[in-house]
Amino acid sequence: MTQKMRAVTAKYIFDGVNLLSDRVVLIADNTVVDIIDREKVYDATQIEDFGNCVISPGLIDLQLNGSGGALLNDSISFETLETMHQTNLRFGTTSYLPTLITCDFNDVRKALELTKEWFKQYGNSRGVIGLHIEGPFLSLEKKGIHPLEFITKPTNDKLAEIASYTKYFPIKLTMAPENSTAEQIDFLVKNGVIVSVGHTNATYEQAQIAFDNGAATVTHMFNAMSGMTGRNPGVIGAVLANSVYFGMIVDLLHVDKANVKLMATLKPTTMYLVTDAVTPTGTSMTEFDFAGKHLYVRDGRCVDDNGTLGGAYLTMNEAVRNCVRECDISLEQTLMMSTLTPAKLMGLEQQIGKIAKGARADLIALNLDDYNCKII
Repeated sequence: MTQKMRAVTAKYIFDGVNLLSDRVVLIADNTVVDIIDREKVYDATQIEDFGNCVISPGLIDLQLNGSGGALLNDSISFETLETMHQTNLRFGTTSYLPTLITCDFNDVRKALELTKEWFKQYGNSRGVIGLHIEGPFLSLEKKGIHPLEFITKPTNDKLAEIASYTKYFPIKLTMAPENSTAEQIDFLVKNGVIVSVGHTNATYEQAQIAFDNGAATVTHMFNAMSGMTGRNPGVIGAVLANSVYFGMIVDLLHVDKANVKLMATLKPTTMYLVTDAVTPTGTSMTEFDFAGKHLYVRDGRCVDDNGTLGGAYLTMNEAVRNCVRECDISLEQTLMMSTLTPAKLMGLEQQIGKIAKGARADLIALNLDDYNCKII
């Protein structure tokens, strides 16, 4: 049944690239019909005005371990995905990649089957737009909080098993390229897997081989990767030398704001925001279990007894606020890094991440005073 046309406006409309003023978005059947000049609306009383807000495509989070008291690694279930989705909506995130960190490979299989069943029922229309598998093919030196006992080198059989699910939904796989071969990365890419370099101690040369063979992105830039020095450019140097995408956790704890600003300046169209959020996000929880360890929420950090960060206590609208207010990045660039850029990485930019004729009307009103969000 065709829904009644809605006309919505606010101080600004962000279309995925530009901030527009004095415009109205027309919506019907969860689809953007058009963006028109406000003065062209025949009956102005029909316009829903969200005031001092920016109407934006829904935010997109490509690295979400858990939230709302749920964690994918703890319970690989429809209930967990739904809890994460409903929590996301409170903070303006309409699309996300549930993230499974290093675990027994049987749990990887379970997550693949779960996502397959979710897509059978909902497609990508109910928050989940694929699956992010972060591990177990990681570097021991840069494992972070990932459990040591499950970290392993990739076998061709396991990679083929993961890749076989790309016919059902998109998959992003974080791996350390120094522990895999160029042929394995090439195989994954040719079979539709989005390969992400992360939790890696790779040299510049090893990272470059991964990028040359199609690795498209980097997991939580600066964190759990080889650093950059004069004689050893490492993964960071390889990112700077290539046009690959990279996620950034902007909680101002994982990465200094100067580095956030630097990368946004140098790579404005390939940087995207992620939360790396875990169980307590969106709740008042003060402690929880993650990756076989007991963690605590202390001063906005999720840490173990040794002070090692284990995910983040962060929502996407908070990351947007931090970029604009603390890192001096423009609102339009920040919103692009939260919408269109991650949509492009996932190959979904015709559906989500922008406000344009025919795009899905997953729209939010982001308040410019407190950065709270409403779903439109």
